[in-house]
This record gives sequence, structure tokens and C-alpha cells, in this order.
Amino acid sequence: MKLLNYTSLRYLLFAALLLLFSIPVFYVVLNKIFTKSIDKDLYLQAKQIPAQIHSIKSERDLVLWKALDKDLEIILADSVSFHSKPYTGKVVRGTREETFRILQKKLRILDKDYVVQIESSVLEKDELIKTILVIQLGLLLILLCGAVAINYFINKKVWKPFYKSLSRLQHFNVEGRFDENLSDTKIDEFKQLNQSVTQLTTSVRKAFLSQKEFVENASHELQTPLARLKFKLELLSQESSGSQKQHTLIGEMYKAMEQLQSLNKNLLLLSRIENGQFDFSEQVNVKAIVREVVDDLAFIASSKSQEVIPGFAVDRCVIQTNKVLFKVLLKNLLLNAIQYSANNTVIRVEVDENTLIVSNPGTPMTLPASRLFERFSKSDTQKGNGLGLAIVKAIASLYQYRLGYKYNAGHHEFEVQWGEKNKMIV
Repeated sequence: MKLLNYTSLRYLLFAALLLLFSIPVFYVVLNKIFTKSIDKDLYLQAKQIPAQIHSIKSERDLVLWKALDKDLEIILADSVSFHSKPYTGKVVRGTREETFRILQKKLRILDKDYVVQIESSVLEKDELIKTILVIQLGLLLILLCGAVAINYFINKKVWKPFYKSLSRLQHFNVEGRFDENLSDTKIDEFKQLNQSVTQLTTSVRKAFLSQKEFVENASHELQTPLARLKFKLELLSQESSGSQKQHTLIGEMYKAMEQLQSLNKNLLLLSRIENGQFDFSEQVNVKAIVREVVDDLAFIASSKSQEVIPGFAVDRCVIQTNKVLFKVLLKNLLLNAIQYSANNTVIRVEVDENTLIVSNPGTPMTLPASRLFERFSKSDTQKGNGLGLAIVKAIASLYQYRLGYKYNAGHHEFEVQWGEKNKMIV
């Protein structure tokens, strides 16, 4: 949820609760105020009644008084219940029943006890309260909408530098150019944020370039002495004067040199992949790449009497990727399968429209599947430098391939799925 929406929703919630509680309270308060006002008028009228009674000399005067004052009702005391205080009651007037505020007063007229009821209609009061409530509700709604709108537009303007800084961070490329002149703002906190962002991106970029330069220089500088050592070991191995033990040691040293060269090459490749130094805009024919890699590794498989059999469910499969890296991915998966499969076994490569599967027979691994694609992660019985599958994962992550592994019916299966919606699961 965006920050502006978050704050606006809180304002709306507060305003809704305010309306929910304020309108009933306002209605009760208004009703009491108007009721008090009506009762006050009733008491004033009640004070004038004794003076009017003195002018009643006969039953005819009493009837005339009843007829002239419509707000009065004179009833014999025995025929009505008496209330000492004003109350609200229903009175039938003509064909309809109306609500009145009624004040009763006991009086003796013409030697008889009567109850005089002074009545005041509350209909006008109710209509007035409703009108006031409608006006109040309208004003509150206008005030609410205005407050939310003003808050939204003001906050949008105030937070604009923040969103610009956020957008630039989202599009920040450690190898690309970064505009260090962030939006000017009058808000002190955003000024500090922009300064921190500029310092952070500058230091990250410097660190990346320094690391990149170090890795490339170190790899390049290591290649020459390693090649010289290998050459000298080859010369030593050709000397016939040495003993068998010396030749064995030279062979082991030569093998260690080859492993160092392979490690150096793989680390440099892994660094370049993670730094995004490869172009992936070319169209690659998966079927052709699979056949090429299978042919290249055929001699290694034949040394163990193994056979690599490719299978294609489609005649043509073209994906958008980097040809070199895709070959490296497939080559590492096949080398891994060849290395950890027994002699006289069959390794299969299955390709369909969206998936590539490399399957080889073997015993279950002692290494947990969750650590299978980590750098230098290998079991005690495994050979190599532990970077082959890490490179596979790095390539899959770079192009958002879905990479998975499972052990099924005595076979290790590595699956690679491509497509824009596929994501890493390892």
C-alpha cells in the first residue's frame, strides 16, 4: 500500500468514526435543548391560567374557553392520570395522531376538580432538528472531502522528492550512470535522505568497480604463473632421470595446477555473470546448442563407457538468451552428470518447448538438496571445485530461469524452465 493511500485511509476512518458518533450525540443534545425550550414555554403558559380562571363564571364560559384555546384541554380530574412534570404523548387531532409535549396542572373550576393539559406540538421541532442534522452532515462531508483532498495533494507534492529518489534507486545500475543531482526540496528530512542516497550509491559504485577490477586483474595475473608452472611441470615429467616417485609427484602437481586454472576461470566467469557483463539479446536455438555440447563432451563420456542421448519433443526451440552462457549452463549440468554416474550408464537430455532436463542414474546424495547449488558445496566423495552448479544457478538467476532438482527412481534430474514468468526456486 502506498504511503499516501495509507494516510488517506486513516483520515477517512477517523472521519467515518467521527460522523458515526457525532450525529447521534448531536441529535440527542439538540432534542434536549428544544425540549427544554418547549417546557419553558409550557410553564409560562401555565402561570397565566389562574388569571384566566377568574373570568369563568359559568359552564358556558368554560366551554367557550375550551373552544377558543386549541392548545388547552380541560378534563375532569377523575377521568385522567396526572403527571407532575411535562411529558411527551400522542394526541388525536382530526384524522391524524400527532406527538405533543404536555404539561398538566390541577385546578378547581366551578367547584369541580379539573386537570388542565397545555399541549405544544413537537412536529416543527422534529423537522427543525432533521434540517439541522442534514445541514451538519453535509458540512461534515464537505469538510471531510476537502480535508482528504487537500491532504492528498499537499502530501503528494511534499513526498514528490521522496518518490523521485525511490525511482532512481529502483533503476540504479551499479555499472551505469547515476544522476547524483537529486530533486531539490525544502524538507530537511528529504535533504538528508538525498545526501545519504548519493553517498551510498557513490560508495557502492566505487566498491563494485574496485572489486571488479581486482577480480579481473587477479585472474589475469594468475593465468601467467599458472601456465608457466604447468609448462615447467611438463618439462620435468619428460625427464627420464627422475624416479617413479618423483614422476608421480609431478603428475599430482600438474593435476593441482589444472584444478587451479579451472577454479580461476570459473571464479572469473561467476563474477562476470553476477555483475551482468553478458549480453542476452540474441536468439539461441536450443536444439543446436544441445547437439553441439553433447558432441563436445562425447569423448569424456566414452572414457567411462557412458552414452549421452539427447531427446527432442519439438523440432525447433528458440529462446532469447546468451549463447555462450547457455552452453556453459548445459555443459556444467552434463559434466556433473558424467562425473557422478557409474561406468556403462546412459545420460539423457530431454528438451521440449519450455524445459530442459538432464537425467543420470546414481545413488542418493549425502549433500542436502538445499545446498546443492551453493558455491564450494560438495559431499566428501565428490570431486571438482564445487563451482559448476553454482555457475548454473547464477546463469539461471540472471535470465530468470526456473531451476529445480529431484531424485526420482534412482535418477538425478536437473530441470531448467525458461520464460518471462519463470522465477528461481532454488
